[in-house]
Amino acid sequence: MRWIARLAVLVLLVIVGLKLRERQTVVAAADGDLTLERRGLAHAEGYVDDLDARIDDAVARVRELDTRVSSFEARHPDGIPAAERDDYDALLGRRNEVVSEHNDLIARRRAAVSEYTDSVGRHNARVEDANALAEESTPWRIVRGLWARLAGGASD
Repeated sequence: MRWIARLAVLVLLVIVGLKLRERQTVVAAADGDLTLERRGLAHAEGYVDDLDARIDDAVARVRELDTRVSSFEARHPDGIPAAERDDYDALLGRRNEVVSEHNDLIARRRAAVSEYTDSVGRHNARVEDANALAEESTPWRIVRGLWARLAGGASD
């Protein structure tokens, strides 16, 4: 009779060991996937930071060009003379290019932040799933799950 109990315990330990190993493999794979996602998120954060710096630079250039345009216009309150019109038009053209660049950067930043926010949401959901899986992968939880199956199967 003892050998049957010992055999049952041994079988239970083997089953728990196999289940534990199987779940640890799944948890390790999930951790690897999450690590890749974290790297992607870090890259996206860096991209947004780069866009922020470029936007700040564009704002500074627009301000500097606005100052130059205002100064140009202040020197000629009655209108820009024909002799200086080409320089003025070139200055306005440059300012408009920088404003266009700024607007493009803002649009790219909005899209990047939106994509980043969505990625963070998906990542956080996967982290919760991985944490739940890891929590269910402890030896005690595996034994409880097997016991529940055995007890449930016995009543069927």
